[in-house]
Amino acid sequence: MTPKFVRTTIPERETLGEKLSKKRAALGYDIKEVERATRIRARHLEALESGDWDKLPPDVYVRGFLKNYSAFLKLDESKVLRLYLKERGLAENVKKATAPKTTNTKPKFKSPKVIITPRKLVVFAAIAIGLIIFSYVGYQFSQIFKSPTLVINDPKNNTKVEDDNVIIDGLTDPGNKVFINGFEIAPNPDGGFKEKISLQEGTNVIKVSAKSRLEKSTETELNIVSKPKPITTAQPTEKELAMKIDVGPNTASILIIVDGKPLSDKNVVMLPGSSQTIKAKEKIIISASDGGSVRVTLNGKDLGPLAGPGQKVQNKEFTKDSN
Repeated sequence: MTPKFVRTTIPERETLGEKLSKKRAALGYDIKEVERATRIRARHLEALESGDWDKLPPDVYVRGFLKNYSAFLKLDESKVLRLYLKERGLAENVKKATAPKTTNTKPKFKSPKVIITPRKLVVFAAIAIGLIIFSYVGYQFSQIFKSPTLVINDPKNNTKVEDDNVIIDGLTDPGNKVFINGFEIAPNPDGGFKEKISLQEGTNVIKVSAKSRLEKSTETELNIVSKPKPITTAQPTEKELAMKIDVGPNTASILIIVDGKPLSDKNVVMLPGSSQTIKAKEKIIISASDGGSVRVTLNGKDLGPLAGPGQKVQNKEFTKDSN
């Protein structure tokens, strides 16, 4: 009896571009709407969705585009970057393999015979090693003394926000230090960083700088206009705590815990002139990088700065009995 064979079709896996395009369509956005929301040019968005890597700028910018786009589409940023690196590597390998081989149409000439002696081998080896060492040292010096890379993916300069905070999303070279208005933040091992900045109403000048091991620095200045919507807050009851935090004259990094729950997953950088209002039922705990620049008002009573100028404050508690 002749066995029957069943033909099956193995489905093709979605490419990165197809995933991005499919997710965008599912969310109901067209390219122009995404361009306005992410500030990534439409032609770059189309190149990402079509996988046309040759039409995109250098790799460091493409990574920034993908971080913004994946955040906008609510996709896993690390998975998107891994798929990008895989597909781009495959595309470059295919391009190399399919490149036409050049044929030499010039007439062939017989080259003179070269007699290789042990002495010549030693000389050639010494020259080759010398060139390799010289090239390596030159490359290392150029990397050491060059100004560090600093790319701000979001927000763009002169951005207007209807909130009292903004997230600075950027990229620098691995190993560099990053500062926001003179306050050092911790970038990721790959040089990427995202930092939440508390704003004052009006124009906020944010200076982001990257510094290399040899103190070479690159700085970018952003002007962010904050126009938060008015919020009506009810008066606290006798059992509640209402705290207002004012920052100045220096920038301060603050972590606030309300009734045992942190308000953020890490410290928030607050610029001079910015403020924050907090309510709690029982207890508020504050840690700050500069207690002298953090002034506290509790239930309408001014308690003054958390500490002296430049002094760090760790887990300072406030209850309704604090004075």
